[in-house]
Amino acid sequence: MHRRTVLKGALATGLVTTLPRLATADPLTLTAAPGEAPLVVPDGPATKAWLYNGTAPGPVIRARQGDTLNVTVQNDLPEPTTVHWHGLRVPVSQDGMPFLSQPPIAPGDSFDYTLPLHDAGTFWYHPHVNSSEQVGRGLHGLLIVEEPPEIAARLQADREITWALDDWRLDNDAQIAPFGNRHDQSHGGRTGNVLTVNGTYLTRTLVRSGERLRLRICNVSNAQHFHLKFAPFDPWLISLDGHPVAPRKLGDSGVWLGAGQRADLILDIDMAPGTPARVIDDAYGPDRAFEVMTWEVSDEPPLREAPLGPPEALPPNPVAQPDLANAETHTLTFDGGAMGSMAEAMMEGKMLSIQELAQAGRFWSINGTVPAHLHDTEPLLRLALGKSHRITLENRTRWPHPIHLHGHSFQLTDPRAGNIATLRDTALLMPDETVEIALVADNPGKWMLHCHILEHQASGMMGVVEVA
Repeated sequence: MHRRTVLKGALATGLVTTLPRLATADPLTLTAAPGEAPLVVPDGPATKAWLYNGTAPGPVIRARQGDTLNVTVQNDLPEPTTVHWHGLRVPVSQDGMPFLSQPPIAPGDSFDYTLPLHDAGTFWYHPHVNSSEQVGRGLHGLLIVEEPPEIAARLQADREITWALDDWRLDNDAQIAPFGNRHDQSHGGRTGNVLTVNGTYLTRTLVRSGERLRLRICNVSNAQHFHLKFAPFDPWLISLDGHPVAPRKLGDSGVWLGAGQRADLILDIDMAPGTPARVIDDAYGPDRAFEVMTWEVSDEPPLREAPLGPPEALPPNPVAQPDLANAETHTLTFDGGAMGSMAEAMMEGKMLSIQELAQAGRFWSINGTVPAHLHDTEPLLRLALGKSHRITLENRTRWPHPIHLHGHSFQLTDPRAGNIATLRDTALLMPDETVEIALVADNPGKWMLHCHILEHQASGMMGVVEVA
C-alpha cells in the first residue's frame, strides 16, 4: 500500500482517539505483550502488533514535576526488552540501556524503574532492545510531566490534546512487513505507508470555535521526519523536546519533528462553526505532501467571542546553563550510508573496509568507529563531571540524522532557520550540516548517544559518552 494511494482512499469514520491514561498509583505497571491493533479502519483487519497494556501507542503516563515515578515493566514478549524514558534526566541505572545500565528484562520477568521528575514537559517511553523492531511493532507511549496547576493555568488552555505520530509499514492484509531490510539500514531508515495519530489512520478531531487547545505532539516513528503546517490556523510554539521556549507564532515555517522529537503548541480555534481545516506534512517536499489529520469545527456557538492574547511563557526547567567561554570542546563526526564517502572504519580493534562492514550489517560510523556491542566499546567522549562542554556535531552523510543523547539536555548554540536556540535532547542534523551543542555534564555514568533513525542506530550510528 503506497502512502499517497492509501491517503486518497476511504476516510476512517472515527474521531481521533484519546489514548488511555495510566493512573498514577504507586507503582504503575506497564505490560509489554503481543496483541492486535485496529490501525487502518475501525472495522477493517486488525494488525498483529506488540502493545503496552493492550494498546498501540501505550497509555499516556501523567505525573507532576518534582514527583518520583515508580513503574514496573512486565515483559510478556517472546524476547528480552527494556524501557528507555526518552528525555528524562534520570540516574543511569534507570535509563533502560541493556547491559550498559541494566540487564535486559527476560521474557516472563519484570523490572522496577524509579524515575525522579526534574523537568516538566512532553516526553515518551520505548524499548532499547532490538529497538527498530520493537518500536516498529508498536511499543511506545507518551509520558507527560505536568507543571504545577497555577503555572499551567497561565496558558489559558481550555483542554489538552496529545498526538503520537507514527507511520507503519503494512502489507495488503494490514500486517506489519518484515524487519531487517538492508536498504532501510543504509538509506533513510524504515519509513512506512500508513500514518497514524494515536494509533488511528486518517483521523479527524472535533473542535469548537473560540476554544484554546494545548497540543502536545511526539514523533514516535522509526525514521520518518515531519514538517507540520497548520494553515489557516497559526499556532504558538511554546515548547520543544519538553523544554519551554519564548512563545512565537509558527507562521509559514511550520514545525520540524525528527524521529524522537516533540513540540507543544497553543492553538486558538478562530474559524467559524462548521469549517474544516487540515494539518499537512510536507517534510519530503510539496509534491509529496499529505494530510495528517482534519480539524472539524463544530456547529456549537463560539466558546468566546474575543480571541485570547499571547500565552505566557512557561518557566524554564532546572537545567544547568553551560559556561560557553570556558567550556571544553569536542567533535563528533557522523559518516557512512548510501552515496556516502566512508571507505573504512574501526570495529573491534580492526580497520574494516566498507564492503566488510556491510557484510557485518554496519553502514555508519561516529568518529571512524563502529561498535559491535555497545557496552563493550570505548567511549566516544569522556566528559568531566560538573564541567561545561561544547560538542560539534558534523554530518558528513547524505541523510538526515536526529542525534539523541541520553541522560542530559543540551543547548543548541548556533540556531538555524526553524530551529531556535533552546534546550533539546535530540538534534536534527540535515545532510552535510554541522551544528554545535553545549551542556553541563552533571549526570554521571555511561550514556548512549545515537541516531534516532533506529535502523541507523542498529547498523552503527551509536556510541557511548562517559561522564565522570
